[in-house]
Amino acid sequence: MDDDEDVYCPGCNGRDFVKDGKVRKIQRFRCGCCGLNFVNDPKHRWPPSAKMINLMLFQEEDGPVEPAEAARADRWLLEAKEHHSWFVRALAEHAVTTADQEGETMETTLTRTWDLYAFITKRDPEHFYDALAPELYLDMFKIGGARFQEDLLTWLAAHSSEADDFQLM
Repeated sequence: MDDDEDVYCPGCNGRDFVKDGKVRKIQRFRCGCCGLNFVNDPKHRWPPSAKMINLMLFQEEDGPVEPAEAARADRWLLEAKEHHSWFVRALAEHAVTTADQEGETMETTLTRTWDLYAFITKRDPEHFYDALAPELYLDMFKIGGARFQEDLLTWLAAHSSEADDFQLM
């Protein structure tokens, strides 16, 4: 799989990279934009939305039966509590998807998102708002459409005493 046209950086989606040697016969690349060292043929990765769904099921039920599934879910839960980038991205995707539902306002969308955070992590979001909110709102802004972006900026301006901290444009 050395066709360089299909290669892009998983960190920044950039195409400015150089070949950076081989490890166990697999070509490695180094991104010129963000410096990430990556391969074009990674092992199976769970998409953020799939991890989120599994964590929701894990928290609802008695837990996974298989030890390997339990270990995976425990690792994902720890990453969620550490605000790992995949978890923040999955929360943002959830918010953007929820906002598209009829009758949803930005207020209800964000409330549902923070409720999901509390359900999965079993933590009070108020204690982690300052650490998580800027990254979460930025991800929401990046993946949301123009109407979502406008609604989010309006909500932030109306509800933040430090609205200037969220200048996204």
